[in-house]
Amino acid sequence: MGWQEKTWMELKQGDRFEMIHSSMRIFSTLALLLSLIVPCAAQQSPRKPAYDLLPDSSQAVVWIRDGELLSRQWERTQLYDLAHDPAIAPFFEEQRQEIETKLVDAGWRLNVKPEDLADYSTGQIALAWLELPAVPRKPYATVLLADVDDAKIPNDKLLGKIDQELKQRKATLTQLSHQGVAISKYTLPKRPDALISEDSYYAITKGQFVATDDEALMKEIASRIQGEKIAGGVLAQDKVFISGRAKGEVSGEGHVEYFVRPLGMARVLRSIGGKRSKSNADMLAVLKNQGFDAIECVCGELSVGLEELDISHHGYVLATMPLPKSAAMLDFPNRVRQEIPSFVGKNVSSLLATYWNAQEAFWKVEGLVDEMAGQAGVFREVIEGIKLDANGPRIDIEKEVLPHITNDIYSLSDSKEGAADVDSRRNLIALRLNNSAAMAKVLDRAMENEPDAELVEFNGNSIWKVVHHDDEQVTDLAADFGGDFGAPPAQASGDPEPWLSNWAIAVNGEYLMFASHAEMIQDAIQQASLASDSPLTSEPDYQRVTAAIARQFGEAEGSAWQVIRTSLAYRVQYELFREGKLMQSQSMLASILDRLLQKEDEMRIKEQKLSGSKLPPYEQIAHFLQPSGLKVRTTDSGWEFGSLMLAGSGAAGKLNQSDLNAQAGQGTARARELETEANR
Repeated sequence: MGWQEKTWMELKQGDRFEMIHSSMRIFSTLALLLSLIVPCAAQQSPRKPAYDLLPDSSQAVVWIRDGELLSRQWERTQLYDLAHDPAIAPFFEEQRQEIETKLVDAGWRLNVKPEDLADYSTGQIALAWLELPAVPRKPYATVLLADVDDAKIPNDKLLGKIDQELKQRKATLTQLSHQGVAISKYTLPKRPDALISEDSYYAITKGQFVATDDEALMKEIASRIQGEKIAGGVLAQDKVFISGRAKGEVSGEGHVEYFVRPLGMARVLRSIGGKRSKSNADMLAVLKNQGFDAIECVCGELSVGLEELDISHHGYVLATMPLPKSAAMLDFPNRVRQEIPSFVGKNVSSLLATYWNAQEAFWKVEGLVDEMAGQAGVFREVIEGIKLDANGPRIDIEKEVLPHITNDIYSLSDSKEGAADVDSRRNLIALRLNNSAAMAKVLDRAMENEPDAELVEFNGNSIWKVVHHDDEQVTDLAADFGGDFGAPPAQASGDPEPWLSNWAIAVNGEYLMFASHAEMIQDAIQQASLASDSPLTSEPDYQRVTAAIARQFGEAEGSAWQVIRTSLAYRVQYELFREGKLMQSQSMLASILDRLLQKEDEMRIKEQKLSGSKLPPYEQIAHFLQPSGLKVRTTDSGWEFGSLMLAGSGAAGKLNQSDLNAQAGQGTARARELETEANR
């Protein structure tokens, strides 16, 4: 069997897979919702599938086959145990209302809480985001569909619960009717910064609950539920939807499915945020012009609570290949190396290996750079300037840099030992070279022209360390480009801030290394001098993940793979969150939380809005976080990918060593069975 034909796993991020990140964000949101849900009522007869009800203008859909089944399976995972651990459950309960409020501020407009449906859903649940370009004042819509009991008493209770909560928020009710279907319209008081009022529509017909923020959409879906033939196509008949699921071999047996049109969903999110580009170039328009709309969709399915895996995920990125224009920079042949470089230490928390056709892909960026700059020829002008500027390094990138770089790239991260602080997380990118001596000379010439660079000697190796001595702050990369998505620019005026306040670069062995900390390069040099093999290969969690990847995805060559030792990877962020310092850190996670959990007028305030002071020390919860892995393979129509999160040992603490040996690798579910047997 091919690697895509086997069970797949839960997704993790990689530096070049932003399109894959979309599915992970959707799952992360789902995980939050599941932590608040109690088991659903018994499932009844199936209703009309959501894909046959949703319009083909849907830009993203998350579909749950059976809410009760998903809830039961979720309870078999370590993540569920984490959320309900006595040491951490009070935090979730205390912050529940605050999280829900922030989700509303971030674009959740349906005013339906997870617990509102928990006691009433009897089967499928679907959440979709639609683009409505013909409605300038509100060019988007959101809709929630759920199978419910086809009986008056429970349905009246569900609608009554929603009515009570909305009226507490001073909403006004208007009763509508469409083809015999009763529709409740609620209008909330207009927010001070809103252009239009906030309307929500609710209806139950033929055992299906519908909630949306668009009246026309409510009537369209109600008509389809009634069996009326109306104009317009449905998602189930959409060619991209059909093709993506076929290429990705979506079985329909997963607990959760998703479908995303990347650029379309980006436009929807920008509309929900009420933001517009504040720079000369609209980033989404630029991406479309440069061929990135050839990436048509990301789709896939995941299952939870399996025997050996807490999360199993497989997905597919459907694209028109070969990619046109600048999108062609996404050139990843299936030749990624499996061996780990000797400089990788045993304390690495994540490791990503990628094979990128750098020599050819580098030049594909020209159109993207020129259009973002708003002037043709900017890219070539910069290249020529580096080559000819009398005051610069005079480096010919085409002849002196690219020929010395292979296509093998490694990205790794770790954290400094000791107490976590805002500078604890470290990152390193290594490019394998075919002529290290020549590249070292080029690097020296380049860094001699860097005013803040300092040459540091370590064990006979030269490391260039750069520290900006002014009062520059680290600029969030997302904020740097965020103006094109509507986020505030990094600075209102003046020279741009550097992306990093300090960094280091060196040629070591056959690698060009770029790191956030010079000490990380020093550690790599020291490690490479100790042995020819990386000690990471002997670590038990690394061995578990790589064995699982091999079992699930087979031995076929891919274009990338990643291992994340989750219990190590999140230590720094967790401890900083406990101390209220997360927003001061230099991680991208801080930026994401900043945007999700803060209002627009608070975006640049480096103050943590949720308190983590009642969370237990990280050591008390780290055992819940099991390692995960990812594998990606390029195909003639896109990329197929799979990822996994291993199951833990469950109640292993109550078992003796022989029991642990017997259940090793069998996962959470089997561990709990052993615990039950041991307690009898």
